[in-house]
Amino acid sequence: MHSKRRSAHLALAAALLLGSAVCLAADLVPEARYSGISLAGSRVDLSQIGSNNQARVDQSGTRQRLVEIQTGQANAATINQTGAYNAAYAQQSGYGNVLTLEQAGRYNQAAVVQAGTNNQANVVQSGAYNQAYVGQYGQNNTANVSQSGFGGTVSVQQYGNNMNASVTQK
Repeated sequence: MHSKRRSAHLALAAALLLGSAVCLAADLVPEARYSGISLAGSRVDLSQIGSNNQARVDQSGTRQRLVEIQTGQANAATINQTGAYNAAYAQQSGYGNVLTLEQAGRYNQAAVVQAGTNNQANVVQSGAYNQAYVGQYGQNNTANVSQSGFGGTVSVQQYGNNMNASVTQK
């Protein structure tokens, strides 16, 4: 059942993402203070549907990639990527979910799905070729993931309520 829901959420998110990306491009206004900054192939696709959702994204380096989708109310995401070729996908649906994601280095990948209420995920990766997946489906779950070094892989899946997970790899 969770697999069907997740597939439905991803299909809906993809459709919403395609529709919102076209609308947001027209809203961008060039500013003189950024005239010397090169995009270096980085990309952010951000979609917010609902009320009081917040996202802060900082990317620097070469070819960073981020897809962030927020549906529902009062979801918050802070995402920082530095280095080169890092990729992140985050989806928050529900109410009051909080995500902090930091990636530094090269070729790191992270995916976080929060579907529910008041879930908290903190993912920090540095080094190269690290992968992290956090799935939170329920209420009041907390996941903390920290990886540094080369080639680490972490998968945390929380189905239910009031769960805590902490993973550190060096």
